[in-house]
Parts: sequence; C-alpha cells; structure tokens
Amino acid sequence: MNNAKSIFLIHSLMMVPGKFFSVFKFSSIIFFLITASHCICNAQSVEIYPPQQFGLEPIFKYGKIWKHTAHFEPAIEHNSFSGELNLMWLRMSNRYRSTMKQLPYAGLAVGYCSFGNEKVLGNEFYIIPNMQLKIFGNEEISFWFKGGVGLAYLTKHYDALTNPTNNVIASSVNNASTVAFHFRMQANKSLLIVAGASFTHSSTGDVRLPNLGINIPTVDIGVEYFFRNQKSIPAFLTFPEKKIFPVFTLRTGVGFNEIYIPDGPVYPEAVNDFSLGMNAKKHPHKFSFGLESVYNMANYFFLSEQEIGDHRKLNSISLAPYIEDEIQFGVISFSFTALYQIRTITLSGYPFYQKLGLQHYIFQSGKNESRKLSAGIFLTTHLVNADYVSAMLSLQL
Repeated sequence: MNNAKSIFLIHSLMMVPGKFFSVFKFSSIIFFLITASHCICNAQSVEIYPPQQFGLEPIFKYGKIWKHTAHFEPAIEHNSFSGELNLMWLRMSNRYRSTMKQLPYAGLAVGYCSFGNEKVLGNEFYIIPNMQLKIFGNEEISFWFKGGVGLAYLTKHYDALTNPTNNVIASSVNNASTVAFHFRMQANKSLLIVAGASFTHSSTGDVRLPNLGINIPTVDIGVEYFFRNQKSIPAFLTFPEKKIFPVFTLRTGVGFNEIYIPDGPVYPEAVNDFSLGMNAKKHPHKFSFGLESVYNMANYFFLSEQEIGDHRKLNSISLAPYIEDEIQFGVISFSFTALYQIRTITLSGYPFYQKLGLQHYIFQSGKNESRKLSAGIFLTTHLVNADYVSAMLSLQL
C-alpha cells in the first residue's frame, strides 16, 4: 500500500511541471515580441552619428528537407521552397567602436515555407530577428554571415489520431533558427545581388514530443535594396577603440522538456552558469569561457523510480565547461556556445553540445557599459537535434 502511495505521489509530481509549460511558452513568446518591437523602435532612433541605413532584402530559398535520422517518418514528396522578406538597418552607434564597414546589420525577417508534404507536415510561417556580418570583401563583392533565432507557426503537427505519421513536430508554435553564408555583388549604388546557401531548423526544442525537428539546407537567391546607399556615409567616420578589461557574468534560468512519450510529463531543467569574458577591441564580440551546471529533474525522478543510488539530486546535476562568442549590436545580442560535459548524469546524451542564444539588454551602465542586465532565450542542441529551450536572466559585472 505504501509503495502504491509513493508511486502515485511521484507520478503527480512528474505532472506538475506540465502546468508551468504553458506559462513558460507564453512568456517566451511575449519576450520575443518585446525584443522584436524594441529592435524596430531602436532602428528609428538617431544617436551620435548620422541616421541609420535602411534596406529591404527579399530572398527566395530552394532545397529539400534533410532526413537527419532513420526515425524520420513523413515522406518528402517534393522539394521545399520559401520566400522571405528581411528588413535591415545599420545602427551607427558608438557602442560598436569600429569602422563603418565592420558594423553588423540588424534585421527582422518574415517568411513562408512549403515543406514538400502539405498533408502531413503542412507549411510554415516564421519571424526571425537576425544579424549579418561581413567576413571579407570590398564594395563590389563581399562574403557575409547571417544568423538568427525566432518563432515559427506550423500548420500541421503530430496528433495521435489525425496525424500520427508526423513524428517530427509536436506543436504549432516552434523555435526557428537560421544560418546562412551569402555573396553580395554591387549592381548599383542602392542595389545588390545576393546568392549563397543557408540552413534552417524548426522544432519545439523537446518541450513537447515527438521532436525530431525539420532541417532544410537551401540555395538562396535575392536582392538587397538600400534607401541610403553605403557610399553616402562619410568614409572618415570611425569609432574609438574600446579599453580591454575582463567582465564576469552570472546566468540563471529554467528550461522544460518532455521525454519518454508524446503528451507525457514535462520536466524542468534548472540552468546556472558563470563565465569570464573579454570584449574584442575593434569588433562587437565578447569572448568568454565558463562553467554551466544543469539540474535535470527527469533524471532525478528516473533514479527515484528505479531506486538507483543514494545521492539522487546530486547525481542529477551535470557540469560542462564552455567557450562562447556573443555578438552585440545595440540592446540585442546573439551568442554561440560550445560545451562539453565533464560530469555526466544517467540521462546525458553525447557530452559535446551547443547553444544558440538571443538576448535583450534591459539595463546597461558603467564605463564602457560594462554592467549589464539581460533576459534571453537559449536553444540547447546536440548538433541538429534540439534538447530544450530555456529562458535565462544574465548579470554582467
């Protein structure tokens, strides 16, 4: 009888995190909307230097869904294609401390994607804040990196009764991430031809199951039209170099994921990390190394149910050192993190994993704006397989 009560209690506790999922999901959407609107509002402001340079970038993408695992069930009947319109702007602020040509472009992209199997996978509508950085080149031809993280709405998802074949997407609202490398060729003072390749990923981040995700490599072609051409900006305008000094950052937050079965319990993961970083002298980068700890409640319940070991909470905490590159423009930043677990837990996957982050700086003060408070959304992945999405608060000193 006591065992039956214990099992019932554990099962009840396992279901509790699910009640927080809708709140977390709603909060993530609200954060994203605030971030996107703040980007647009800031793009219309005038700071120390001349007005910003605005541009429109329509892009056509053509490719095919990559079945990255043998468990991917939906048939890919046709190739994929998407149309995207990206609003771009160049913020000329002394925060960048670099020459005009080294500044990143901020962007807000909206788009539509046809996956190639409308009956099972449906179609996708997405909105992605993004940035573009020039890697090399001159005014006539240059090579650029583009990256972004946002939200996507998919018209079809898994349903045990009506759509059981779709074992890749479990929710209408999903994370959408994109990485692209484009050549830009000057056609005239205001128009550029864009060609290159990109990779997009859509998934629930394991917040709901099934979650194999949809990955699409594409070939891209498009144009960029600027309302204020680059040559009209004074060539002599440069920014003062930043003074280099170390900064200490603390981050804390929570993520959720669903494991075992679709529509099963949703477990929280408590994420904490600290890092030491340095800002680049002439670029908007902050390079950091640090240590992340993750308390995995699903692992704790698994050890408890199976009566494995004695220190179950301690044995549900993983540790991973990491290196990170955070690229900030204005109050928005993107981060790319590589981590390796040195302390694994029972439910750990492969020890090497990655994170993509989008952060909004709520407060900045001090010399060189070294004291900062930010809120962000982070996608944790094992290469192309998403693990979970977390909401994080960050304090930099």
